[in-house]
Amino acid sequence: KQWYQRRVRGTMAAEMRAMLDELMGKDRDLSLTEREKGATHWSDSNVCKYFLVKFCPHDLFTNTRADLGTCKYPIHDQKIREVYRTSERYKTMGYEAIMLRFLEGIVEDMEKKIRKQHERLEHDERYMKAEEEKMNEGRNQRLEDLDKKIDMLLERMSQAGARGNVDEAQQMMREVDFFRQEREKLKTAKIEEPQRKVFLNVPFINEMKHMEVCTTCGAFLVVNDTQTRVDAHLAGKQHVGYTLIRETIKELKELKEKEQRELDEKRAARRIARDDPREAYRRQDRSRERQRSSRERRRSRSHSRDRSTSRGSHNRWRSRY
Repeated sequence: KQWYQRRVRGTMAAEMRAMLDELMGKDRDLSLTEREKGATHWSDSNVCKYFLVKFCPHDLFTNTRADLGTCKYPIHDQKIREVYRTSERYKTMGYEAIMLRFLEGIVEDMEKKIRKQHERLEHDERYMKAEEEKMNEGRNQRLEDLDKKIDMLLERMSQAGARGNVDEAQQMMREVDFFRQEREKLKTAKIEEPQRKVFLNVPFINEMKHMEVCTTCGAFLVVNDTQTRVDAHLAGKQHVGYTLIRETIKELKELKEKEQRELDEKRAARRIARDDPREAYRRQDRSRERQRSSRERRRSRSHSRDRSTSRGSHNRWRSRY
């Protein structure tokens, strides 16, 4: 009993520590000097650089089929991100390029999945078409057989009537009427659509006919489905996550293109300035001015040394006499 009570008290204490860590931080008991000395910097290797840029992709798909697993960088701190974004090194460390490559890899894998989903749909459509053709062939063969039976019975009924066998002719007439009714039913009957579950293996759409693939997250969608299901899909974790990833890729690419344009403009400006004759004259003037200033400083230092030397000699002469 005492052991159980100690265990309960230890569990409660651990829960309280976790709550205080979340509210006040793990360094709540340290002095200001100790906090500054042991503070985590945004450039440390255990800080998630994806989180510094915008978000950590590993947090998007938890408990789904697209789960990326646990992030190898354990620290995802909002305060550290704020410090990084207000520092002079913001957007100069290459973290945006690292995240762009990682997100592009995720989208590339999703595009492969989408292509496979389209292939599965096309495979299923071919299967459906082949099954429908088989059903049509079976129905046409059945209609042809009924026509042959009806023609044969009509011929035999005519022969029986010629012999004066009325009962036999009436029996054949009833058979002809039966086969004619069966033929009409077969002509007007709707062909049953083959099921899709052989290839798709998607439980709630096995009986549906027309489907499409979501171009964002690769999920199967029913064409003209109810608005409730459409809204549920759009609000789903995978669709929202891949939408955020694609939007972030677009933003990072625009940022990269903007930085490249600015760099090209600076290079062009330097090239124009280098090729401009007036700028060449200005550079020559500045070079001559620097040389003139350098000569004047050397003369000034030399003159100062001469005066210092003559003053020292005069003092030695006075002290001698």
